[in-house]
This record gives sequence, structure tokens and C-alpha cells, in this order.
Amino acid sequence: MLRLCLSATLFAFCLTSFCHAETKLQTLDQAPTGLSDAVAKVLAPQGYQTVGDDGAICTVWLTKAIPTTADFKPSLNVKYPFQAGELLGVLKVDQASGFTDFRGQEVAAGVYTLRYGKQPVDGNHIGTSELYDFLLAIPAAADTDPAVIKSVEALVMKSAQTTGSNHPAIFSLLPADANDKEPKLIHEESKELWILAAPAMSAAGKAVPIRMVVVGVSEG
Repeated sequence: MLRLCLSATLFAFCLTSFCHAETKLQTLDQAPTGLSDAVAKVLAPQGYQTVGDDGAICTVWLTKAIPTTADFKPSLNVKYPFQAGELLGVLKVDQASGFTDFRGQEVAAGVYTLRYGKQPVDGNHIGTSELYDFLLAIPAAADTDPAVIKSVEALVMKSAQTTGSNHPAIFSLLPADANDKEPKLIHEESKELWILAAPAMSAAGKAVPIRMVVVGVSEG
């Protein structure tokens, strides 16, 4: 356990060093390779790439239209109107080493789908996060159908392939701002988080801005 904690701390330190003052966001106009045709078809063409002093770190593409839950009202813990298992986008890890998810689990260079999930309300997650909105990363080769993954167990098992552990690879979603109409990278210095703020669109054609922690680990 100590070794795992030290490894997570080391990776977090490497990322913090990598994402220094020169970290910036740039856009790409081409989807990544390695996706199924069905998944590639639902992606918006523009990707948002986080770039540090030494080069690209990761890139996120959102889907063209995200289904939302009707009559959704945000609560203290849940801020996003999505259904568990929905495909929200794709992540490409551009850095060969040192990249982790929000738990500090190493994520190898490659392409992953991003699906919405909620933190379980159980004894294993008490005090880990007040916000329950997360994205789960799944190796693109293991997730070729953009349809909703309705089984929470299947969603978790598929995502666990990303890290080779029994826990899914997760990326925190933070409350968005209605004014997030243009993509930007936000640095939360107090927690050393780098947050992608990006405008997504619902299936009904309404703006659904998101804020995803692309670099940084949980304090819990």
C-alpha cells in the first residue's frame, strides 16, 4: 500500500512539474485514430489539447450531441444531467509516462472513450468527494459501440482495464459556469488541478458546458 501511495505521489509530482507556467490549451481539427467507425462518427471534429513545457499531455474530444435527462435539477452532489454509461467523449493520452487519473492511477499513452458515471453512495466512498459526477476512461479497443452502457458493473469492469486494477479510471467533473462558451484551461493552484472548460451540446441543441479535471489528483 505504501508503495502504491508513493507511486501516485511521484506521478502527481511529475505532472505538476510538467504542467508549469507554460501550460496552455490548443485545438485540433482531426479526431484520433484507434476508434471504431461508430464512435468516431459521433465525435465533434474539434479536440482540446493540453500542452505543457515538454509537449502535449492529453487531448479531449466531446461528442456532437449529448443526451440529457429531462427536467433535471442539480443537487448538492450531482451537477450534470447525464445518464450513467453515456458516451461523452474521447481522451487521448499524449504523454508517454507520468499521466494519471484523478485517483493517481497511471494511465498509459493511448486512446480511451469517456463515459459518464456517478460515485457510488456506499461505505467505500465516504468522504472521498462531495461531487459525484465523474468520467470513466475505457480503452477504445474495448468500447466500440457508442450506445449507453446500462450495466454499472460492466461500465466499471471495462474502465478498470485502463489501469489494470479493480477500480475504474476516473476523471472528476466539476461544476461548470454558464459563461463557459469558449474552451479554456483553468489552473486551480490551491489543489494543483488543471481543468478543461469546454462547451458541449445536448441532443436538443442546448449548451451543456463541462469542466473536467484533465491533470491533477484527489486530495481524498
